[in-house]
Amino acid sequence: MPDPAPRLLHDRWIDGLESQSRRDVARVLPGATAIDVDGFERQVMGFDRRLLRLCRADDGDTAVLDPDAGQLVLLSARNVPAYFAALAGLWKRGFVPLLADADFGRSEIAGLVESFRPALCLVDRRVEPAGGRADDLGGTLHGLRAWQPPHRLRPATAPGAAIVRLTSGTTGKPRGCVVTAAQLLADARQITTSMGITGRDSMVAAIPLGHAYGFVHVVMALVLQGTRPILVEQPLPALLLEALSGRGPIVFPGTPYLFDLLLKSAGRRRFKGLRLCLSAGAPLPADLGTAFRKAFGLPIRTFYGASECGGIAFDRSPGGGLPDGCVGTPLDGVTLDTVAVPGFENGTGRIRVTSAAVVSGYLDRESVRPLEGGPGRFLTQDLGHVDDRGHLWITGRVDRTINVDGRKVNPVEVENVLRGIPKVRQAIVLPIADRRRGQSVCACIVADRGLTRETVLAACAARLAPFKMPRRVEFVAAIPVTGRGKIDHAALAARIGGGEPSRPRRSAARA
Repeated sequence: MPDPAPRLLHDRWIDGLESQSRRDVARVLPGATAIDVDGFERQVMGFDRRLLRLCRADDGDTAVLDPDAGQLVLLSARNVPAYFAALAGLWKRGFVPLLADADFGRSEIAGLVESFRPALCLVDRRVEPAGGRADDLGGTLHGLRAWQPPHRLRPATAPGAAIVRLTSGTTGKPRGCVVTAAQLLADARQITTSMGITGRDSMVAAIPLGHAYGFVHVVMALVLQGTRPILVEQPLPALLLEALSGRGPIVFPGTPYLFDLLLKSAGRRRFKGLRLCLSAGAPLPADLGTAFRKAFGLPIRTFYGASECGGIAFDRSPGGGLPDGCVGTPLDGVTLDTVAVPGFENGTGRIRVTSAAVVSGYLDRESVRPLEGGPGRFLTQDLGHVDDRGHLWITGRVDRTINVDGRKVNPVEVENVLRGIPKVRQAIVLPIADRRRGQSVCACIVADRGLTRETVLAACAARLAPFKMPRRVEFVAAIPVTGRGKIDHAALAARIGGGEPSRPRRSAARA
């Protein structure tokens, strides 16, 4: 018997909408009418019929889709209603959505296909995959096309999974987190309960739905309790202003970049229906939080989570606004402790999360590799401590991931692209401080004469999503190394000025 988990989410979604008689599933801006329940079901049924036709089609070159086998289907789309219909349709047939960033282009989609072997890809119509068979879904899923890659190997499966979401790996290739229906529902329940989000709220969806933050707050709050999303296809000032000007109560999960954009574009406009603002993805600058509260009379509350375990902590303080480094108290159902790291004192260590929302593990071929820490536990790469009032403080990281406005960039991936550029002899990527995005990408390059910054950026643009692009390119004579011959990231950061050493800070007693 196939695992019923994906179909369970589809049935719960449809049944919940019908029982609550909610006539609008989602609204997309600007000026589009809401999709009613009947319209949504028709869209799902139309996509289901198209899926079944694709399952039967076999031209001898393209792998046949196998319903109920737990095959992966890559989904890369912007915040549009078709995203919801695609999810519901895939869950109905037992397929497992592999969630990818909406900004991924042809090269990145091809890399994911090679790594994860999805049976089908649902991508933005602007993406032009090579080879295989493409099907413009037209009115069935407006804005998306279906593409069946020409697999040399049979499509991969993830039985028992409801979704597979991507997180940064250590080799330059992303890892797939295997998430069950029970884990998704637990995460959504812990978040909505802790934050007081109900089915009466509307959720402004300007953050990417393909990321854990957007997926659980927007998609799963709708599935769990009917919280209506207002979809913002692109985070443009005019669309944000319109979305937030509707009838409340409105919840706005955002990032520091989005809140800064809103503050600069709102002018004298105020949002009477806005009742809760959440910020995640990057540290919230104190002055931005102060200015936002002064302008709109509402605090921005910090939220902290990870792809492997969902929501972790949240600012529940009476007035909102936390000191730098503090990310609030654990969500209901989440337990935190720290694991000692040599060289760190005063309770500082790697943060360990225990929760029903912790994922099953990483997809490794067609088996699941458990997380470090055991079932129901995730040992993060973040360093920090929990104080005597239960507040969690983040003090650094033990890996090299660059956090660009909540989107994780693996330096190894960018370095691989840079090293493929003619005349580049060596390339190292570092994080640099970015006031609104938290961090940005800096490329340090040793190159032959004649290579220009423009050439580097053009080569990167052809292979990397915009948020992975270097915002700073530094040509250096040599890359410094330690006495053991390893790259000295701290020395390189100091040499270029403005870079951030990737190594975490040690306690003052051991500095």
